[in-house]
Amino acid sequence: MNSAWNRFETYTRRVRTLVFDINPTTGDALNLTALQTVMQFRPSAKDLLPNLRKFTYKAGRLPSVQALPPFLIFLGASIVKLKLLEITPMALPDFLEHLTQKVPQVQYVRIEGTELSQTGSGALASSLIHLEKLRDLQVSAVSLTPAMWDTMAQHPSLLSAELSLPRFVPDAISFQPKAFTKLRNLAIQADLGSLCSLLESQNDLPTVTCVDIRGNVGDQERSYFHRLCELLFQKLSDLASVRLRGRTRPLPEGEPFGLEDFRPLLRCKSIQHFHLEHPCGVSMNMTEVAELLDAWPCIDTLALQYATFGRYSSGMIYGLKWTPPTLPLTVLDTVAEKAPQIRELRLVLNASTAIDSTLGTHQRQFERLQELEVTLSTVDQPKDVASYLAQRSKNRFSLKFLSPQKVQGDVLQKVDGEKAKWDQVVDYLDLLFDQKERLEQGFKLRMVEERARLVQELGGVGARSRDKQVEMCVPFYGGRIIILSLPCPHE
Repeated sequence: MNSAWNRFETYTRRVRTLVFDINPTTGDALNLTALQTVMQFRPSAKDLLPNLRKFTYKAGRLPSVQALPPFLIFLGASIVKLKLLEITPMALPDFLEHLTQKVPQVQYVRIEGTELSQTGSGALASSLIHLEKLRDLQVSAVSLTPAMWDTMAQHPSLLSAELSLPRFVPDAISFQPKAFTKLRNLAIQADLGSLCSLLESQNDLPTVTCVDIRGNVGDQERSYFHRLCELLFQKLSDLASVRLRGRTRPLPEGEPFGLEDFRPLLRCKSIQHFHLEHPCGVSMNMTEVAELLDAWPCIDTLALQYATFGRYSSGMIYGLKWTPPTLPLTVLDTVAEKAPQIRELRLVLNASTAIDSTLGTHQRQFERLQELEVTLSTVDQPKDVASYLAQRSKNRFSLKFLSPQKVQGDVLQKVDGEKAKWDQVVDYLDLLFDQKERLEQGFKLRMVEERARLVQELGGVGARSRDKQVEMCVPFYGGRIIILSLPCPHE
């Protein structure tokens, strides 16, 4: 039988990723009886899939007696990424008790589609603290108990935690865990009022540098949002990345976010990445953008956008509330002046007014811009806008206008029309960058030829000219003159 197993293992060793659905809606279900028969012939302590790295298991909300056996068949010590989907709250503790023994090297755990009671959350906390290699945890509908909060604080290797729709147990809101030791990234989708209460009771969280927060921001919650920004500044002194996504029903009288809603964050001087989204958009003027850039001198990514969808309490998706933008395209001159190092920009711009595409003599350009997203922006003259953009960056960058999933009201046709014009801008911009790169390549070739000619002409110069320099003026793209100083060749 060992030879039969060895032949079987020749194939199983090749499996690196497995997605297993115990109750598939399409295709044939796996014959577990046959698989269990094969397992009887394996040598002791051998894993069925010895090189399996990524394992996704969908239990279909079956009871533990049905869902657990197939899971244990595939579980092995080589797994580093594990996803558990649709496991019943009653069955989850049975799954968790096997993790520390079977997958000691796991670095990523995701639990989704399971509502965790306080008992389930306690079992999860007990298991996680023994997974010493765990670096990334994602879990939905967890009860945020003191034990769970303390586990995240004290885990020896956990760097990133994402909690979707957690239930804030009263004891946890007033609970102060020991100092956080490792956690760097914290993502929470939650009620902002409860989240503020939680943060108010905590000591500083100095290790957390990246936050991603999603929550409702209607008229009643707007004050909570401002308070949340104050708490982020007070508790997270070294914030480098902030992503805030508002979710609310965009009523006709709904108002977009503005600078005053998140002004406390301007005191976080280490911010490098900032994303702000709201179904009604983000409204800022040129002066406010300049103030923001002055406050964040190290900014690398700036996104002030619409949240492209939201949900009613019934679960039905609704559309964003779009209004024509007022922030002019020329705000890019301000951004280039104050943050020439920025790599990604996502803004809603008004490019419908006449602009001067000429670059001033002392005007700064983007030095490292890689992507400019202008979703839901307006444009009138695509050629002029493309010319303006080509002059504002030293390098080629990607220009994007993404189609939103839903738009509220009768403006979808208008948005589609703007996208078509921005597609023209993209085409013109590519042509201009192609032309610019050809000119630069031609310039470099001419420089090589001029230097070779100069070396040949000066080949007979004596030692008395050995230490002198010769200046050569060469015209360059854009009407500028480059002056090069070349040493005279030695004899």
